[in-house]
This record gives sequence, C-alpha cells and structure tokens, in this order.
Amino acid sequence: MDKIEVYLLNSTLERLPEKWKVNEFMHFNYSDVMKSLYLDDFPNAWKQKDLRKKMATIGANDYFNKWTGKEFMNIDDTVLKSIYNNVRVELADGSIINGKRTGIPLAGGNHQLLFYNKNYVTEEPKTFNGLIEMSQKVKSKYNLDYGFVFPTGACYFILPILYGFGADLWSTDAKDPIPFDSLCKTIEYLKKLIYDKKILPIKWEQEQSMPCFMNGKAAFCIGGDWNIREFDEALEHKLGVCEIPCLERECRTTANASYLFLSKELEPELYKKVETFCTKVLSYEIQTMIIKELYRMPASKNFDFNEGEFDELTVKSYEIYKKSFIMPPLKEVTNMYHVLADLLEPNVLISDTTENLAQSVLKQLEDVDSYYKIVK
Repeated sequence: MDKIEVYLLNSTLERLPEKWKVNEFMHFNYSDVMKSLYLDDFPNAWKQKDLRKKMATIGANDYFNKWTGKEFMNIDDTVLKSIYNNVRVELADGSIINGKRTGIPLAGGNHQLLFYNKNYVTEEPKTFNGLIEMSQKVKSKYNLDYGFVFPTGACYFILPILYGFGADLWSTDAKDPIPFDSLCKTIEYLKKLIYDKKILPIKWEQEQSMPCFMNGKAAFCIGGDWNIREFDEALEHKLGVCEIPCLERECRTTANASYLFLSKELEPELYKKVETFCTKVLSYEIQTMIIKELYRMPASKNFDFNEGEFDELTVKSYEIYKKSFIMPPLKEVTNMYHVLADLLEPNVLISDTTENLAQSVLKQLEDVDSYYKIVK
C-alpha cells in the first residue's frame, strides 16, 4: 500500500505525528534545518517522478514560493476542498495563490512574543522605550550580559517594529506595505539600539539569543510561540510572556500556520488518505495535543478554546495571536525577507545615511524576482 511521503522540518510538529496512528498511510521525512529541506531534501525527492505521485510537505505558507510554485496543487480545484469546511477561514485564506487555496492548515501560530525572566522582572513594559529603559536597569542591577536580546540578524523579528512605526505589511490593501517614512524610522531605531547605544548585539540569530536568555544572561527576549516550552523549562517555570510593546502604535505581530501542501501530481486514489489524515489532525483530541505540547494555536474551526484547560503561557500567547495577522504567500513577501536580511548584515545599518538605505531597500523590494530562487 502506497503511503503519502511528507517532507517537513523537525521543529514543525516535532515527533507528534508518531502519536497520531497515521503511520500506516503517511510516512514523515524530517529535515533538521530549513536549508536542507529547501535546497536538498525536497528538491531531490521531486526529481523522482514516481515519488511526485505521493509527495506532500508541511510548513508555512511561503513554502509555495520556496520552490517554483508549480509543484503543489490548488486544493480548490479538487474534491479535497471540502476539508476547508473544518478549518478557520483566516488560516485557509492565508494559503491563497492567484485566487485559489493551496494549503490545508493543521495548526496556527508562528507569532512573535516578548519573553521575560520573572527572576528579574516584576512588571510588563507598556512601551518599547519603556522596555529598553527597564532592561537597562535590570542589566545593571543583576550584572547581566544584556538587558534585552532578540535575533537581530533575522528579519522576521523586526516586522512588529516596522508595524509599530506605521508599516501595514500586507495586513491591509495599502499601496505601500512598507512606506518610506516607516522604514526610515525602523532603520534609525535599530541603528540606535545596535550600534549607537550597543543595547542589542550585532546580527544574532536564534542560536545566540535563545541560550543567552535561557541561561539567565538577559532579562527580556523577543522570540516566538515555538520557544515557549523550551524557555519555560530552562527558567524553571519563571517565564513570563507578553505582547511586544508599542512604538508609535501597537507592534502587531505576524502569524502563519503549518500547512499541508500536496503535490500537483498526487494520485487521486490517495485523496482519501489525505482526508483521513486531516480529519484526525483537526480533531479536538489532536488539536489539544498540538496546543499543549507545542504551544501552537488551533486550526480547526470547531475548536472551542477554553482558557481553563490551558496554562497561563498558552492563554497569554493565544490572546496575542488573536490580534496578529497572517502574511500572504506572495513572492513580494518572500523577496522582502531576503532584502531585509541583507539590511541586517553587520555594519550595513551604519554604512550609509538612513534615507539612502531606505531608498535602496525599497528599490530592491520592487525587483520581486531578485532573490527568488527557482529550484529545478
């Protein structure tokens, strides 16, 4: 009996699928890091034409644009579209490509959060400037390496800052998702925090910010819902979580989902297995398991989030998630991540005037295909 071959990152669902009793018709192929999945594991599997007839992947909505965009089926064009009757509309709409839904959401989340160590912090900051002031006082009082950290080399974590300075980031139909003025203010703010006042480290990734916070060497850390369990265990349940405090307006967070993408060449006789898998994963039992064990958010339309069933960290994360928005799976968004990543390379923020840097970034954002890698 053919199984559906699913390609995904270890961190997406960890090893929870092994508890779901789906191994008789689904086989999970795990990659340790995105680079392996994106450049090697999935493309190499796709080269095998027979394998294409039973392939799928699970990941964020931008997976559609990580390859050529031609590998995956439009679910709306198949009988499988009935599955959307059981999922949250905003998550289903987060997979729309050219007017058609392309991915089936299995879990929501992937939103940015501000974490704090309750051994050092007794109140949540109300503004971003208040966060900086509070973190510096705590750093001095407890002789910490940093008062506040986040992955300053990963552009996903500066999106709430851009929003806080007025960039709607595709949350609306605004003509300019990232206006010049918002970008200038963000560049100036990051330059001040990283280079002028040296409050934040230069080009840290999660590999640096996470252990710094977990080892008690920083009081605050911006991360995501995927960090909650590990952070809470490391701090021996002295972890606090809150929304990223406001700048000129709220620093609204972005979100995503773990979508099931199906090969466009998937054999129709495997459709029933897809339906069975999705029905099982969207069940109350497994949605609850995903929330409690991975701290991800529900994707099922019928899931009633009862705060009394979950711990304080989950409830707080859920409150923040409800106010977040999903970045659409556009090539413009994929390109933005690459362009902003270049901006965060060491010393780039201080390599030119703020205005010239902002103009350069906006020009690169217009060239949508400049970083769009087609894997053949």
